[in-house]
Formats: sequence, C-alpha cells, structure tokens
Amino acid sequence: MKQKENLKASQFWYCVEIQRRYGTLQRARGCYLYTRSGHRLVDMYQEFGRAILGWGNSKAMLQFKNIMNRGLTGSFITDYSYGLERAIKTLLPEYKEIRWFSSLDSAEKAIALYYGTDIKIPLGEHPVLDTVTDMFAEEMQDLAFFEWLTINGVPRWRPWLDEAWFADSQNIPDKVFHIEPHIHDAVVIVPPLALARSYYIIAFNDSEGRQIPPSDILLPPVMAATTRAIYDLIDELHIRSEKDWNLFDKVLLKYWKRRGPYLLPKIPLLKYKDFFAHCLDCGIVISPNYRNPSIIPYGANIGDFRKLAKNPFEW
Repeated sequence: MKQKENLKASQFWYCVEIQRRYGTLQRARGCYLYTRSGHRLVDMYQEFGRAILGWGNSKAMLQFKNIMNRGLTGSFITDYSYGLERAIKTLLPEYKEIRWFSSLDSAEKAIALYYGTDIKIPLGEHPVLDTVTDMFAEEMQDLAFFEWLTINGVPRWRPWLDEAWFADSQNIPDKVFHIEPHIHDAVVIVPPLALARSYYIIAFNDSEGRQIPPSDILLPPVMAATTRAIYDLIDELHIRSEKDWNLFDKVLLKYWKRRGPYLLPKIPLLKYKDFFAHCLDCGIVISPNYRNPSIIPYGANIGDFRKLAKNPFEW
C-alpha cells in the first residue's frame, strides 16, 4: 500500500512543488491559477491540454451542474451518449465510429483488441509533436516502426495542428517531412475538459472492418459536459490562430520549439526538472512531463513572462 502511495505521489510531484512555493490553489480562471499566498501563476500545462479552453466560466460546467441536479449520477445509459457521438463526428467527420473509455488502461486494451494483439498499444503523440521522433529521427536508419505508428497506430488528435503541420519545415526532421496528414485508423481525443481527467475518446476510421470494442459507461454529467466542451472547442477553432500563438516568441523560443500553440522543449531531458522549477519560480507552470508539450496560454500577456525574460535559465 505504501509503495502505491509513493508512486501516486511521484506522479503528482509538480503539485507538491507548486504548494511548497505558493501554498494551495484557491481559484483558477482562464489561463491563470491563483494561490493562497496571493500569487497568480500562468498555466502552460493546462491539465495535459484538457484545460486548453481555459479554467472556469465554462458552458460545460453549467451543463455538468444541470445534469447533477437531475440526479443522474449513477452508471446509467442515457441519451447523452448520442449527443457526445454527434459532437465528435462534427469535430472529426471523417471518423464514423466513436468510443469512450473510463481510463487509460481501458483505452489501451480497446486499441489492442482493435488491432488484434494481446499486447497493449500505448497512446502516441501527433508525429509533429513527438519529442522522441524530434531527437532521433535524423539518426534513424529504419523508420519502419515509426511509420507503422504514424499510419496504423493511435496518435492523439490535438486542436490547431492542421495549419502548423508543415508551417515551419526547419522545425521538423527531414526524414519525417514526407509523412503527410491523413486519416489514421484511429485517433485519441483527449477531452477539452479538465473534469474528465481520466477519460479518453477514440475515433475509429474502420476502413478494414476490424472489431471495435464497446464503450465504457461514463457518468452522465461528465458525458454531457464533455459534449458541451467539444462544441465549445469547435467554436474556438476558427477564433484562435497564429496571431495568438506567436505573441511570446521572443521569450519562449529560447527554450522551446513552437508548433501552433504547442511547445517542445529545447532543454536537455536531464535538465528539464530544473527548468520546470526555474519557470515555477518565475510564476509559470509548464508541462511537468518532458514528452508532453507545454501550451501557449491563451489570454495571457507579455508581462506574465517578464521574470523569465529577466532571469534566463542556463543549461
């Protein structure tokens, strides 16, 4: 039991670092986190991208409260499943089969069943955001596995990457440049809703008639809120653009490569935890995981990065 508790604590070490410096969090609004000590932190982690639409004041949360008030808090099959499916098909109309899963383990098992293997297939990243590919693609002589993962594997779908795909060829290794955007057999959609922290949605192309496993049963309030969040994201797709992402390039591109709103670290892996601590001291919460991109905070201002500009991190 103690070993499991330590493992769980290690997964959330960054929360401990925030509390140690600033106390507990008291409020979250937009791209900002407000602490008990009176500090305002700019959030570039955004709960692994689940809070990419911002914290608080969300129509999705209002929907969640409305369904909670109806008492639908059990493991029921409701009409909200149809609404969620329609929302995903509106977002990604090229995918015809939609499933959702209550945990990462459940999602990986479903993918393994879809591909007919007993080995769980880990969820990948969009190839343009894959830091491992970024580091090693130039040296790799055999890209067979990478190409399989890209074409047949299960990448994450992330918003605002279509226009960033080949926006800057200098940021993309030559050996992956030939891989063009296309319809994957399946993609994972991480819901743009921090409340749905452990849930995953998978959209299947099903072009080869493979077996698609059934969805898990999710709590109706979460399904309804996720549906609203998907429609909120669809509305935002045409509002946010490059002009919002490049506002802080002068400061941030010293430490990251930017692709759309996503930031890939230039900092060496062994120095990254020190860099996280340095940014936190500057009032900035970046992704605590080297392989997960940090995200440009929509609605922030250049003053939020003044401390980082005045106190550069050396590596």
